[in-house]
Amino acid sequence: MSSPSVAPSGLASPSLAALQRSPSVAPTRAASRTVARRLVGGAFVIEDTTNVKFPRELRTPGYADPLVILGTGYRDKFFVKVYAAAFYVDYSLGIDTEQWKEKAGVEIYDASSIFDSIFKAPVVKSLSIILVRDVDGKTFVNALNDVIARQIKNPTAEEESALSTFQSTFLGRNLKQGTSIYLTWVEPARMLISISENQDPCQIDAEIKSATVNYALYDGFFGDSPVSPSLKSSTAQLLEALLTK
Repeated sequence: MSSPSVAPSGLASPSLAALQRSPSVAPTRAASRTVARRLVGGAFVIEDTTNVKFPRELRTPGYADPLVILGTGYRDKFFVKVYAAAFYVDYSLGIDTEQWKEKAGVEIYDASSIFDSIFKAPVVKSLSIILVRDVDGKTFVNALNDVIARQIKNPTAEEESALSTFQSTFLGRNLKQGTSIYLTWVEPARMLISISENQDPCQIDAEIKSATVNYALYDGFFGDSPVSPSLKSSTAQLLEALLTK
C-alpha cells in the first residue's frame, strides 16, 4: 500500500468462519454468492482460532451510527496467541452497496488497492482488538510502534506529537486478558482510541491527529505485510463477495 457510515440490522458475517478456515483461497463466483446468501445471522461472530466472540454491530465513542463487522483474525508472537481482532466499517455498505462504492471511490473491485481506498474514503472504520493473554502496556505499544516505524522513519514534529500521545495512552497500563482496544478512524487524520475492560467502549481515551501516523498503523494491519494475515484475508474475501455480487 502507498502512503497517503452497512446493512440492515440483519446483516452479519457467519460466513467469515468458513472463509477463515481456508484464508489463502480467494472466493470463486459461486463462493461469493454463498457468502451473500449467508449474511443474515446471529448477533455475534466468533474468531475460530481464539474462540473470541465479536458483536456483529459495534458502536464506538465519538461516532453515533453503528458499524458492522467485515472480518476477524488473530495475532500471535512466537507461536503464542496475543489477541483476536475484528474490522468494522460504517453501516452504509450493506444498505446501498453501490452508493458505498461511490463514496469510497471504488469503481471496480481491486484487491491490491481496496484497503487503501477504504482508508482514504470518508467512511468510518474501526479495529477491535481483544487480548487473549495479559500484556503490559509498554509491550503492547512497542509492538504497534514497530508497525508504525515501517512507514515513518524520520518523524516530523506533528508525527512526533501524535506518536507521543499514542504511546502515553498505553504506557503504565496493565492490559489484562479480555481487555478491548478500539482504534476508530473517523477520518484519515483523526483516529480515536478507546480502552475497555470488556467489550463495551464508553469513552475516548486518546485522539491521534496525524494522517501519516494513522495510515502507518492501518497499513500494519492491511498492507503488504499485515501483522494478522488472517484478519486481512477474511476481510478481503467478504469485501470481494459484497462488492462484486
